[in-house]
Amino acid sequence: MSVVDEVRSRIDIVDVIGAYVKLTRSGRSFKGLSPFQNERTPSFFVFPETQTFKDFSSGEQGDAFSFLMKKEGMTFPEALRELAQRAGVEVEQQTDVQRRNEGQEERLRAALSEAAGYFHQLLLSAPQAANCRTYIREKRALSDETIHNWQLGYSLMDYHALSNFLSARGFTLQELIDAGLVIENEEGRRYDRFRGRLIIPIRDEKGRAVGFGSRSLDGSEPKYMNSPQTPVFDKGRLLFGLDRARIAIRNEQTAVLVEGYMDVIGTHQAGFTNVVAGMGTSLTESQLKMLKRLTPRIVLALDPDAAGDRAVLRDVDVARDSLERDETPTFDARGVIRHESKLNADIRVAIMPDGLDPDEIVLQSPQRWRDAIAQARPVVDHVIDTLLARYDIEDPHGKSEAVKAVAPIVRDLSDPVRRDYYTQQLARKLRINPRAIALAMAAMPRAETRRAEREQPPAAGAAAPLPVAASGEGAPQAAKNRTPQTASRPDLETHMVALIARHPALLMDANVALTRANLDMLGQDDFSNPALRAGFVQLSRAATGQTLPEADDDWLELIADVQLTIDAPGSGVDEETVLREETVLTALRLREQNLRRDGQATALMIDDAQTRNDRPATSQYNHQLLDVNAKLLRAQKALRLRSMVTIT
Repeated sequence: MSVVDEVRSRIDIVDVIGAYVKLTRSGRSFKGLSPFQNERTPSFFVFPETQTFKDFSSGEQGDAFSFLMKKEGMTFPEALRELAQRAGVEVEQQTDVQRRNEGQEERLRAALSEAAGYFHQLLLSAPQAANCRTYIREKRALSDETIHNWQLGYSLMDYHALSNFLSARGFTLQELIDAGLVIENEEGRRYDRFRGRLIIPIRDEKGRAVGFGSRSLDGSEPKYMNSPQTPVFDKGRLLFGLDRARIAIRNEQTAVLVEGYMDVIGTHQAGFTNVVAGMGTSLTESQLKMLKRLTPRIVLALDPDAAGDRAVLRDVDVARDSLERDETPTFDARGVIRHESKLNADIRVAIMPDGLDPDEIVLQSPQRWRDAIAQARPVVDHVIDTLLARYDIEDPHGKSEAVKAVAPIVRDLSDPVRRDYYTQQLARKLRINPRAIALAMAAMPRAETRRAEREQPPAAGAAAPLPVAASGEGAPQAAKNRTPQTASRPDLETHMVALIARHPALLMDANVALTRANLDMLGQDDFSNPALRAGFVQLSRAATGQTLPEADDDWLELIADVQLTIDAPGSGVDEETVLREETVLTALRLREQNLRRDGQATALMIDDAQTRNDRPATSQYNHQLLDVNAKLLRAQKALRLRSMVTIT
């Protein structure tokens, strides 16, 4: 995307011209008095759909750039810089690398467009697609017009049908891999990603194909599978159906977010065209910003499970995980509320009646859909009531627990007026003094953090912690002289150092397991705590037979109270074997944890590079993210295999 296109996509001509002209809505456009000539009757019109204006009194017309050039006497570069600054786009001279990247993206989009047409023709005419045609026409009740308009398709149950088709049209296999259409496994084998599936093209705001969603038709897993992260497909910055919904969203001043692609297609077919869907993860700030440009009111259409107790306090998750899985959309209430406050939006929750999907509701009764959306409640009200329903608020203990659950939600509100309103509302519902809630919120960060740490359960499948030995070859003398005080559940870094402190030679077993999983050996970069990092360095030297330097009291202090206890070994299994297995599992878990953090950090760098329109950096970070995700999958596979081993 060029800088001009990027600026155009981020600005709204109504906002630009609205700073100079008082505009009022007139049908699907806005009108006002001409800024170029004196007049009493408005003849100046702004058209949001096309992002253009027309002044019938002076004859002037054009886009936002043209308006500033005429109104402020700017040159085009000056108007570009002015609007780029408003849009947060960095304007700089394109380098050769940027031009090459832009050309590469055009090639990828061209390949995706050809693939969409190919899949669509297969759905319409291929004998192998008969079951798919039956599914979408009978079970989903989609008309031929809808199938055509959304360019729904079918992929053959063939490993090379698509790649052969696109190769014959001049696309290289590397381009197809980069576009997410072809998979290259670790052995170098290449094959089509989508096989025997219903195919749904995913388009950007401009209607350009950037990826695909798919659904299995024979019960095979994963049930749903999307394109992976590519230079043109970023699930955190896309909303399915937005290219078709933007006009209706602006006209109706309401955007409705549903969970699935078929929900969007079904509601649009029924005439409700202000509906979009996310990409299967928690809503991101980028997605909400896209909608906020069109309307301040956003309605989340959720089924009772997604909106209920199971997910109501789920933390924000904007990590770019691999999309090659059956992903369940999550209602991230805490994240949504924080985004709502930051963006000054009006986010509401509509619960779907009878647990039906949106496309099922509009098929049965369009009026029920209208009523559900019209009765949507503010997200904060919904979350508070959902949480309060968990507790007996007639009981003093229940009141206290309810405050602890709800106060973090109220505290997240950035608007002091809204924060005070919900504090008062919570106090009325609990029949307590609002000051008690305010005091609880003020005291909560430290008290609740400590409570959460105490109550944090151990990782699933984790073996019981093992004690730092009172003696052991290579163990620092200071550690030998300490007696454990209390049992605790150490974090992975502390646990790892405590294990190696007991037997430094165990580090070699951990490194062998990591190497077999095609992962790097443990190093000091695996430890974020400086004291534990220093301890690891000292212990790794001891593991290789080097003289152990004087122990550092800082890291010894951290592991001193870690009580490691093991279950009685089974018949024929000694303590050393159990220790070795625990060390290997801890090393793999530590590496998995660090790779997840690396992925999240890289995703943030991608966001920053895209905000700065730095295409070389974006491409570089995208490749880094792919590498991190590949390593993460190897670590997870090694953990699964290791967890299946039973010591007998």
